[in-house]
Amino acid sequence: MDERRRQQILEAYCSNEMRRLKQLCYPRIVRIGGISPMDYDDLYSIALDVLRDSVERYEESAKCEFSTYLAGNIRRRFDTYVRDRNRRKRDCPGEVDSLDREDSEGGCLYDTVASGFDTERQVFTKDGFSRDGRVEAYLQCLSGKQRAVAGMIMEGFCSQEIRAALKLTEREYLDSLRDMRAFEKIRILKNTKDIKGKEERNMSNSGTLTLEKSKQDRLSVASVIRRMNNYTLRFDHPLQRPSEQWSPAMKGNLVSDILQGNPIPPLVFAEQIVGGMAVIWDLDGKQRCTNVYSYQNDGFKLTKNIRRWNIPYQAVCKTRAGKPMLDSKGFPRFEQKVFDIRGKRFSDLPEELKDRYMDYNFQVVEYLNCSGEDIAYHIARYNEGKPMTVSQKGLTRLGEDFASIVKSISAMPFFKEKGAYKVSESINGTVHRVVVESVMAVHFLKEWRKKQEEMCEFIKTHATTEMFEDFEDLVLRISRAGTKETFAMFDSRDSFLWFGVFARFVDTGHKDQEFVRFMKAFQKELHTRTVDGISFDELNKKATKDKAVVVRKLGHLTALMEEYLALSPAIGA
Repeated sequence: MDERRRQQILEAYCSNEMRRLKQLCYPRIVRIGGISPMDYDDLYSIALDVLRDSVERYEESAKCEFSTYLAGNIRRRFDTYVRDRNRRKRDCPGEVDSLDREDSEGGCLYDTVASGFDTERQVFTKDGFSRDGRVEAYLQCLSGKQRAVAGMIMEGFCSQEIRAALKLTEREYLDSLRDMRAFEKIRILKNTKDIKGKEERNMSNSGTLTLEKSKQDRLSVASVIRRMNNYTLRFDHPLQRPSEQWSPAMKGNLVSDILQGNPIPPLVFAEQIVGGMAVIWDLDGKQRCTNVYSYQNDGFKLTKNIRRWNIPYQAVCKTRAGKPMLDSKGFPRFEQKVFDIRGKRFSDLPEELKDRYMDYNFQVVEYLNCSGEDIAYHIARYNEGKPMTVSQKGLTRLGEDFASIVKSISAMPFFKEKGAYKVSESINGTVHRVVVESVMAVHFLKEWRKKQEEMCEFIKTHATTEMFEDFEDLVLRISRAGTKETFAMFDSRDSFLWFGVFARFVDTGHKDQEFVRFMKAFQKELHTRTVDGISFDELNKKATKDKAVVVRKLGHLTALMEEYLALSPAIGA
């Protein structure tokens, strides 16, 4: 290679602050994991040295392109760097132990972190660019805190450094990762198709009507996963509950049953004609499908707490060279083996069990030509077995439009990061209940219903989209004005009361910060002040949500708020 050609290559890789060289290195650095900003600088310096050396050594008569030659050299030097770094790496006390120990459900906390998802292969092109904006789309569906975690992970910070920088407890950090790896989010990264176009092509059966109400079929695991990847099988119906409802033991027993070939309850789908296209919605079986999908993608390893872990299978005998051993008639010889699946991911299984897993057939029941009401009816009916929580079942009574709005509001950062809500409450529908109760307390207190299902039925008939928009505005306002101290008062039990009082406060025209000061005063002393001879502490001993109790509590808080505003010298309009 002549000097002119060398300079051209160096300029191509080093211009714009080594943009092209960094694009080549970044996916490889991401895969290393657990590195600091100092390591980034070291690795980019190493890559620059390798570039200079490769330019000098490369022969244009070689069979490979220079970019391939350079990438191989960088990979080998990075491997050497990682090996040497690990030899001298400082200890991280408790890091391995804290992630490897089992949680209260028998699952390994490491399962919420580790994944077999190949970020470099699936997300980046060979030049380091993101494929079709999937990373950006994935980040958009995360909360602010989760985006910060994702950004630091991509920058190579280890978990201890991330928790320290973002002031997260270990449990908060792991809960964030668990939600970041939920099926609905990870599928954005996994999809490699033109989703909209593919969906339209596969669903444009022009809505041919039939007198049949239902049909039965069978689908292999491989077919289900393929349909999930190309979005021809939909799991995002507004009335359907989220994924991640099952414990680690339930997931493990599902995989075990599949590998044994045991029968599993049928999957239930519904065909709905939308705009002349047939959309296939999942009605019952979302947890089965999403966990099958997740396990096939190495999303979790099997817990030790499963009913049957030794799986027998038949394997072809092979020579030392890996070729099948044949008998005198030319047929392969077989041997019986047993494999312990505890602690194993899909990639750890023998090929025979991988094939058995992918070939397993689900029974499928599909309802045809369903209306929106038909789908709501079937979702509620099929979830009476393992059953939806009261909050989840109530949501099916809201109708598609309002259910979709409630889910959108529930995904706001306030409910994800600021209020005193558990991650499990976002999954099991409790936050949806909070939103519904709050809208009821703000707009329909006199029509309060104790039962969640009755409340949802009432809202479906009497509420308007503007009412939900008003509530969303309340959430945004309290998010901006509140403090960590007052956010803690918004929990799954009392949130509807505070939103109800805040809505009444807004009508007074005072600045939102004054309401926050009222909440602090309430927490400090006003909770013991009597109104009509009784304090809120005494009222709050009744945890019931009977209409009379709720109306009295909200009236009591409103009276305290009005008294506070009348006496406070710091009021500003």
